[in-house]
Amino acid sequence: MLGILFIILLAFTTGCGDDSTINTTGTGNTSGSTSMSVKLDESVTDANYPVITEAKALITEVELETEPSGTSHEIHILPVVIYFNTGGQVITVTSGTLPSGTWNKIKLQIHKPEDSEAIPDQEFREGTSGNQRYSFIIKGTYNGSSFVYKSRKSVNLVINLTAPLVTGSGEKNITMLVNPGLWFLNNGNVLDPTNSANDDTIDDNLKNSFKRAFRDDNKDGVSDDN
Repeated sequence: MLGILFIILLAFTTGCGDDSTINTTGTGNTSGSTSMSVKLDESVTDANYPVITEAKALITEVELETEPSGTSHEIHILPVVIYFNTGGQVITVTSGTLPSGTWNKIKLQIHKPEDSEAIPDQEFREGTSGNQRYSFIIKGTYNGSSFVYKSRKSVNLVINLTAPLVTGSGEKNITMLVNPGLWFLNNGNVLDPTNSANDDTIDDNLKNSFKRAFRDDNKDGVSDDN
């Protein structure tokens, strides 16, 4: 059956194959490329749990931060869709050139689009109502019937890297692990994705399912720092 970069000075390649433009601020020498990847981690074994066939999220702001100084570098990008692979493969979402530095933390925004905002996947915006804008979409079956769950919440995520990432030479990759087994559970009970009374709990679960991030240069879903 879920997955960052700051101030990039060049054009940016999205997970959808589209080019986005980077607005840059700050200073620093750049060398080498850093990419962000995601992987859906941990299989769901509960027979009553929804079967997930597709999952995707819309992201915009991404940054890396260093501690204890709090120095950060930000990428302002056109919206990018993370298409999570339900087969468990590591999927590269984006890449670019970063300033030399040592980074401890990733921040990103899962974001529902504004009315005038260009987006690469029109399913995240429907009709004319502001209530028809979505940040996260999950499709599958529950109790033999198909469902589409659409979250309307924009959330900011902060994830500590398991070990500092040093940039400045060579190609680097950060993989984020996301646990889909949390999406439709509450205190061990399976949540019906078609029952709107469960929406707030499911939305919180989506945020909490982004569990950790680490250097993974060969993109095998295993930390290179172990």
